[in-house]
Amino acid sequence: MNHGIAVTTAVPFSTYRPAMIVAVKHSASAYPAILDSNYFCLNQIAADEIDLLDRFSRSDRRTSRFATGCWSVGPFCLPYLGSALTSYFCDVQGAHDHEDQTVFIGRIVGVRLGNDGTGGRDPLMWINGRAARLAGREYV
Repeated sequence: MNHGIAVTTAVPFSTYRPAMIVAVKHSASAYPAILDSNYFCLNQIAADEIDLLDRFSRSDRRTSRFATGCWSVGPFCLPYLGSALTSYFCDVQGAHDHEDQTVFIGRIVGVRLGNDGTGGRDPLMWINGRAARLAGREYV
């Protein structure tokens, strides 16, 4: 069975051996799967896939998370989204518990760049507690 969650904290980390940091709530269905396997995959979705955010952020929609979309199996049997802008396959190198979450440090062992031919798609970002598109915004 596949497990997945929407994360609001996923950060690139380290230049020596590229890694990603991700915070996962202990109550998330993916939490024991990451602990047991020592692997995770981060899919950067596009703004036009906001429906995925809803499915992966609500526990009552857990059974429908992988029902639609172009899902494939990548390294370490990790599911990845074919339409994702980028997928990072990570090997857990460390974990730090903090209150109701664990911060996992995953060494990037594989990267898949989206190649669905739609080019120029906006990444979906989380800003001020909600999903946001960055295209057309100017930041100083």
